Amino acid sequence: MLHSRTGAACLAALLLCTAASCDPEDDGSTAWATAYDATEVGWLLSTWGPAPDDLYTVGGSPTSGVIMHFDGSEWSPVETGLDVPLLNWVWGFGPDDVTIVGNQGTVIHWDGSTWELQDTPTDQTLWGVWGAAPDDLWAVGGEGRMEGQATILRYDGSAWTSVALPPLMRMRVYALFKVWGTSSDHVFIVGQRGALLHWDGSALEEVLIGTTDDLISIWGTGPDRIAVAGGRGNGVVATWDGVEWRAENLAPLPGLNGVWMRTPDVVHVVGVEGTIAIVDFDTLDYEEQYQDTRLTFHNVFGDQAGNLTAVGGSLSFPMGPYQGIAYRRHLGTAE
Repeated sequence: MLHSRTGAACLAALLLCTAASCDPEDDGSTAWATAYDATEVGWLLSTWGPAPDDLYTVGGSPTSGVIMHFDGSEWSPVETGLDVPLLNWVWGFGPDDVTIVGNQGTVIHWDGSTWELQDTPTDQTLWGVWGAAPDDLWAVGGEGRMEGQATILRYDGSAWTSVALPPLMRMRVYALFKVWGTSSDHVFIVGQRGALLHWDGSALEEVLIGTTDDLISIWGTGPDRIAVAGGRGNGVVATWDGVEWRAENLAPLPGLNGVWMRTPDVVHVVGVEGTIAIVDFDTLDYEEQYQDTRLTFHNVFGDQAGNLTAVGGSLSFPMGPYQGIAYRRHLGTAE
């Protein structure tokens, strides 16, 4: 059943189906289909790639990280030769420059021929990574349990160093979940209890956006078109239009983990209980898409060919089994 927060007319229904009956690679359909059987792969937490035939999905279990790679025809595991824990996020600048972060302060880098474990000044979980250039990356994290755990790192092309958390009006911000920006002097970090930080090229500053819900992920199409997704009990979406932030609880939509945008007016979000939805950037009306899983989606990402990938798994079962899910579909023209 499709839902709209205002009861406005819904967008065209997008049916979620299995790969056997609806393969987006074959017929150009905008219906969701299973990308591959990830049941035994482990949790899948993030997807990114420089090209439609060069995509990475990362995850695993708490003690063993996993990387899957898509070459345009099939997904296969990547052998890094490294012993790493759960991998949480991936970002890069091309086929020979990919950075992945994970638990225990883990950062690994692909230079086109070798996977390398990079030194970091933390053992906190790193939840997100983003960069404006190969010599200007940010990574954020924190276990989220006590003072001093919220973590910000920065990479200058040779080493990762710690960045001090500025004084916050928000109380008990012990974890930062994602970082994203549009340039080296326009970077946003989101985290616990509605925390949002902005880097203007010289200083980090707290921004109050009207919510105390956890903010999990951030994406946009430009400096005046940015969306944030989060919430634990119910989904929360916040948007920046270049003038002001607007945040709304989208109950009864469940909590959200992932957000991605290709066009300025459409926000793609995913979350718990198999939630996949499209949110109107300006009105924050949403359309929940049909699904055939109750597992948690953690991330959604679109490639240059207009293929949308949503990944997740049995994240509500921290002791296992570590089951993954991966779905794909083609984007419609206006999405």
